[in-house]
Amino acid sequence: MKINSNLKKYIGEGLLIVFSVLFALFINQSFDDYRTHQKKTIAQESILKELRANQAILANWQVKHTAIKQRLTSVIEGQADSLKAELQQYDYLNLGVLTNNEVLIDAFLTNTAWESARATGIITEFDFETIQQLTLVYDLQTILLDRTTIQLLDYLFAAESNDITKLDRTLVQLQLRLRELTGQEISLSGLYKEAIEVLEQ
Repeated sequence: MKINSNLKKYIGEGLLIVFSVLFALFINQSFDDYRTHQKKTIAQESILKELRANQAILANWQVKHTAIKQRLTSVIEGQADSLKAELQQYDYLNLGVLTNNEVLIDAFLTNTAWESARATGIITEFDFETIQQLTLVYDLQTILLDRTTIQLLDYLFAAESNDITKLDRTLVQLQLRLRELTGQEISLSGLYKEAIEVLEQ
């Protein structure tokens, strides 16, 4: 009987230890899940805030770049001879004449929140649709900034584009580059809207 009593005692203590360990693991896992959820929420809110800010910057760009493109088209089609005459007064391409003395890029689109989410690995907690949508947005944003805008600026500051004797050719090339830029801006604007809707769900 004494052995049976000790055995019951040991089994009871063993079960209590196992239960305590399992309970501690459950609490630890619950806390980790809570922390991960908090990090995911913060990352989503940061990305959403970044997308809204970028959307506002892009909307401003679209207004400016569309106006510049229209002015360029008017000059090329011969509807703005006074603008062309003003451009020909300089021995270089005076972009201020076409931009109405405004800067071409007045603010930059950012990707800090997105890169932070990727670097910390919290992005793995996002659902596939969200990751796919955000990847599309930020990839096009990178193309717009790192390729299209840089190529446009490189062209504007190249010696050949500042040769006033080749003004007509330069204006056509500039118009083509601005069409590409404004087209990508339209696409990116739509992607921003879709990504914001996905994150707000």
